[in-house]
Formats: sequence, structure tokens, C-alpha cells
Amino acid sequence: MKRFLFSLYRRFMRYSSVYMTSRRPACKDSASRPKETGKKMLWKTIVAMVRSSPLWLFLIVLGAIIDIAFRYLSSLSYRYLIDLALLPRDGKALAIIIGALLVLGSINVLAGLAGDYAKARLGSTFLFDYRLRLFEHMQRQSQRFYERFGVGELLARYTDDIPSIQSAVLSIVTTGFLSVASVVAGLSILFAMEWRLTLIVAAGSALLFVPYRMLKSRSVALGRDYYRHLDRFNETIDENVKAYRVVRAFDLRRSMREKVEENLRAMLSVGVRRQFANSNLTRLPMLAVSILTAVILACGSYLTFEGSLTIGEFIAYNSVFFTVGTSMFGAASVLPYALSARTSLERLRQAMDWEPDVIERDGSELPPVRAEVSLRDVTFAYTPGEPVLHRLNLAVPIGGLTSIVGPSGSGKSTVLQLLMRFADPQSGAVTYDGHDLKEVRYDSLLRQIGVVFQDSVLFHASVRDNIRVGKPDASEADIVEAARAAGIHETIVGFRDGYDTFVRQYGDSLSGGQRQRIALARALLRKPRILFLDEATSALDPDTERSVNETIVALGRDMAIVSVTHRLAYAALSDRIVVLDRGTVVESGTHEQLLERDGPYRLMWEKQQGFQMVHGGGSARVQSDRLRRLPFFRGIGSEALEELSGLFVTEKFDAGATVVEQGDQGDKFYLIARGKVEVWITAATGERRKAATLEDGDHFGEIALMQHIPRTATVVTAAPSWFLSLSYDRFHPLLLRYPAIREELEATLRSRMQRRDS
Repeated sequence: MKRFLFSLYRRFMRYSSVYMTSRRPACKDSASRPKETGKKMLWKTIVAMVRSSPLWLFLIVLGAIIDIAFRYLSSLSYRYLIDLALLPRDGKALAIIIGALLVLGSINVLAGLAGDYAKARLGSTFLFDYRLRLFEHMQRQSQRFYERFGVGELLARYTDDIPSIQSAVLSIVTTGFLSVASVVAGLSILFAMEWRLTLIVAAGSALLFVPYRMLKSRSVALGRDYYRHLDRFNETIDENVKAYRVVRAFDLRRSMREKVEENLRAMLSVGVRRQFANSNLTRLPMLAVSILTAVILACGSYLTFEGSLTIGEFIAYNSVFFTVGTSMFGAASVLPYALSARTSLERLRQAMDWEPDVIERDGSELPPVRAEVSLRDVTFAYTPGEPVLHRLNLAVPIGGLTSIVGPSGSGKSTVLQLLMRFADPQSGAVTYDGHDLKEVRYDSLLRQIGVVFQDSVLFHASVRDNIRVGKPDASEADIVEAARAAGIHETIVGFRDGYDTFVRQYGDSLSGGQRQRIALARALLRKPRILFLDEATSALDPDTERSVNETIVALGRDMAIVSVTHRLAYAALSDRIVVLDRGTVVESGTHEQLLERDGPYRLMWEKQQGFQMVHGGGSARVQSDRLRRLPFFRGIGSEALEELSGLFVTEKFDAGATVVEQGDQGDKFYLIARGKVEVWITAATGERRKAATLEDGDHFGEIALMQHIPRTATVVTAAPSWFLSLSYDRFHPLLLRYPAIREELEATLRSRMQRRDS
């Protein structure tokens, strides 16, 4: 159990680094390395296997040598059986020959069993080693790696590429070695028996490799194409499984089926051509062997007729030649595996050569942090030349609740990921009590921090084990204490199986509040010096968020908490607030101090005010004074605004839902009462880019109140969101009664058009 919990803990911390790095840092990857050919990589892999498992390889080679010897001795026995036993009718010679074959056959079977076991052990060890190496490599990666390689691609590396490489390497080491050694030994025997026929065999054997030269490039290209479609198929299946509720809720089953069918048809088309090409790699050499066999039979018969060969020698020669031909065919049959493995090795190399963003060095132990954590003159960029943080200086004292706020894209989550060392800055330093994080042991840092994310993932284990992930050696009393501190103990006790309740579907079987509180208990179990929260409650419903925030504020009295949030009603409860904008600190202080300064914080605060969640968060209202802050409603009287506020309708969307689609006819104006959305624009070329991120208090679609024109962008929710929408049909009668509203909207529309044209 302890080993299981330690593995869960490592998975949790690595998942944390994946989650936190939300964009692509600029750093060296596999593309900057000199590329090796698939052929060279394959030979390196074979050599590595040979060096790593000499005992098993020795048993395989020994079994192969004995098998080769038995094959040729059996073939040569026809000569002695016919010429020395059957034709002279010598019973004693017959008994000796048959007895010798029985003894050799028994030895061959025993050696073959040993070789088969060694082959099974070698192949299984290969799969174990390579899969473990890939997994350990993945554990060191951050989001940049997972943006490049999707779930489907990575699964294909495990389930298709590594087994393909294993099959090829084993085929080459066993079948390939056996076949080549058999051909060399057989040609030597044939040359000793009849050199003239053997020259024909040697010359004709070159025909076996003509198909390989002809079809190699096509087979490799088709293999790459097939795996590309396989990756897309795996991604689609993964998407369908993870988003099954959205698929059902929006009746996307037909479109998902069409998407899967399209991928499968592409795989079918490429798969047929790939399989046919690989079949030709074995079928055409078989044709060459058949032609060569006919030539040898004809020439051998002629030599027998003229007396150069006895009947026994002729039969023995043909028997040996048949074994040589079978071995040639065996050597040729390895080629499709080798070509497939070359493609798989290239794909595996792409993943294995990806350099981690954070290099874990064997530095000194990080002492318990007591004073502050800080960013000193830090510059950080996900893309070269586009810094998210620019010479940022920030100090967070150890103690109390510190909230980091700012508009979307200001660098809030980036600061958090640097403080947790999920990425390293390009310049500057991140320090804990003056200790640069690059110079200390990474695990000593992780032992001092806890983290709760916006959408915390729970593991496929019991509630107890999910909490114990934070500290695998924790006692039952420690687990209960952490659960009480997170306000989830009574709820867990109320479950049918209590702490033994099994969590399924990454925690989807629990409510959002239960899942977040268990994640909070998981973090608190470690008794961290610092607790990091990244939008930890923004995905919860209002009542649950309020309850969880009360718990977090209470915890801030006993530990240091650093919270990233866009919801200022929660930030107002903090001991200190840091306001970021465009990667720099623009102001800091308490809620009251920042409101008095009339700066960016006050503007954000006022934007989020004027909304009221009612009926347990089921609906929302907007105050008339809040509508007056909108530029197109600014000059409207109080009576009209009061009537206008009553026309808005609450609409709730889950995360990942499309609110409006680019190109659709616009007929509604939206106010975001609570939530977060992303605005996407698709160009005429089909390229899709994110234009903006909107949060609490933002709005979009006001032009739809005047004209039914196509939407210019697609708006998708990034978190569960509550909107107040105003339709054209409900708004139009108000326009007729209050002309001033029309004038303000027309002015806004003209200004918007002028900005777009410029």
C-alpha cells in the first residue's frame, strides 16, 4: 500500500507541473538535435539489447546453432540413408542413422525450449524497460511536452511503437540471426557437395532483396501515414471518453461518430496499402525462391543423369537447398518488421529526446522557509521575444493570505508556477529565504509546498488514499485532521463506506465542492510551509465557493497561502493583494488601501460589482447602476435602466460549451455575471487564434441589439459560467420608447466599425 501511495504522490506532483505550465516555454527540444536515421537507431537498439542481456542472448544463440546443425544434419542424412542403408539394405546402418537423428532431435527440442524461454524473457524485459523509461521521461516533463504530444500519441507510443520495435528487434536477433547463419552454413555445405550448383544459388539469392530495395521507401512512408491517422483516432477516442457528458448533453453523438468513422476510413485506406506493401516484401522473395528452386532441380537432374551426382547426393543437395531457401525466406520476412520499427523508433525518439523544462540537479537541501519567497528581476517567456513577465520583482511574506490578481494574461498563474518551480525563468532568480531554487534539491522544495488547482483531479482509489497522496506515510489520525481542516470530514463520514469510499472517473462521482475539499485536505496533510491556490474555487457554484473560501481564509491564520484568483470578492478577504498587469506589479496593498488609490484594482473591482446570484446560484441579477457603467447605456435615465435590468435572462453553461459561434446570426447581448470565456476567431485560411479572455463583469455581443449581423467570433466557456443575456426581441420595444438608447448604441456601433476598418 505504501508503494502504491508513493506512486500516486509522484503522479500527483508531476500532474501538478503539467497543469501549471499552461503555455509553451521557449527552450531546446529534440528538433535542435542532429537527426539519426531510423536504420541507425534500429541497429543501436539491437546492440543495446545484446549488451544488456548476454545470458539470454547466449541461450538464444545456442538454441539457434543447435537448430541449424540439426536441420542440415537431417538434410545430409538423406545421402547416407539412401546410399548406405536403403539401397544396400543395411539394417544396422539404418538403425544407427535413425538413432542418431532421434538423439539430435531430442537435444534440439531441449535447446529450443531454452531458447524460447530466453526469447520470451528478453522480449518482455525489453517492453518493461522501454515503457518504464518512457514513463519516467514523461514524469520529468511539463505542459510543453503534453501540448506537443497528445494523449492519443503517447498511448500509441506505449501500445504500438514500443511493441513494434520489440517485435523487430527480436525478429532480427532470433529469426534474422538464425536465417543468416543458416544461409552461410548451408551455402558452405552446398559448395562442398556441388560447387557448380552452389554458384547458381549464390547468384540467384540476390533476387530476394530486389523487392526490399523497390518497396522500402513506400513501406516506410505508408507506416508514418498510418501512425499519424492512428494518433488522431486515439485522440478522438480519448476526447469522447473524457467529454462524454458534453457529447450526450449537446447530442454530439452523430458528429463524434462521423469523426471516428472518418479516422477509421483513413486508417482503413492506408492500412490496406501498408499491409499489401509489407505482404509484397515477403511474397516476392518467395517467388524468387521458387524460381531458384526450379533452376536447381533442372540443373541437378541434368548432373544426376550424366553421373556427376548420385541419387542420394542429389536428394541430399535438394534437401539442404530447401533449408537454405527457407532460411533466405526467413531473412526476407524480417524486413517488414524492420521497416515498421524504423518508423516507430523515429516516433519514440521524438518523445524521448524532448528535454525537460526544469533540470533537477543534486543541490543542497532547502531549509524550512520562514521569512519570504520572492522573484528577483525575473523575466520569463513562453515564446522567444514575447515575455509574459518582464523584470518582475515580487516578495511574498511567509504568513497570512496573499492574493495575486490582474486581468487575463497578466502573468498571475505564471508567477505561481515559477514559485513552485514548474518552470525556470530566462533571467533573474526565484528564491526562498534567499536560496535560489535552481541550486536546491527539487524534492526538498516540493516537501514544503502544497497546491490546489482549479479542477483538481482525484485518483482511482479510496478517499483515504486520495488524501494520503499528500503524505504517503501519514497515520489515520493525520488524515482525519487534514479532512477536518478542509471541512470535508463530516461529509466523508456520511458516505456509505466513509473513508473507504472509492473515487471513480477522476473524482467526477463527487460534487465539485467535495472534490476541491478533498484536494485541499490532500494539500494540508503535508503541513506545507506555503499553500498555493490557482483559481481553486472559480469552477464551483457560488454557495460552495463561498463555503470553501471561508475555510481557506481561516487557514490563512496559521500558514502562508498564495492564491491566484480573478474573483475580487474573494481577494478582498486577503491580508495583502498584489495586482499584476502585463507581467509587472502595478500596485499592492490591502483591499481598502487599493480602493482608495483609484488605480487598476478599483477599476476591476467596480467592473465585478452590481451582480447578485440568487436562488442558490441558479440565477443572477444585474443592478441598474451597473448597467450605467457600460458605455452604450451611460446616458440613459434611471427609469429606463431599471426597466432594462429586468429584461435580462440568466443562462448557465458548463466549461467547454460554445456560447456563440462565429458566422451565426447574432440576436443576444451577454454580460458575464460569473465565469470565464475565451474568444476565438477563425480566419479565411482556417487558422484559429484566441483573441481574448473575458471574465466576471465583461460583456460581448452588444451589436446584436441593433442589427442581426453574423457573429465575428466564437465564444467558448473556460469554466462554468453564468450569463445575463438580453435578446433583440426583448430589447427592441424599449428602443422605441427610449430613443436615447438607440443613439448610444449607434455611436458604439460606428466606433466599433471604425476600429475594425482601421
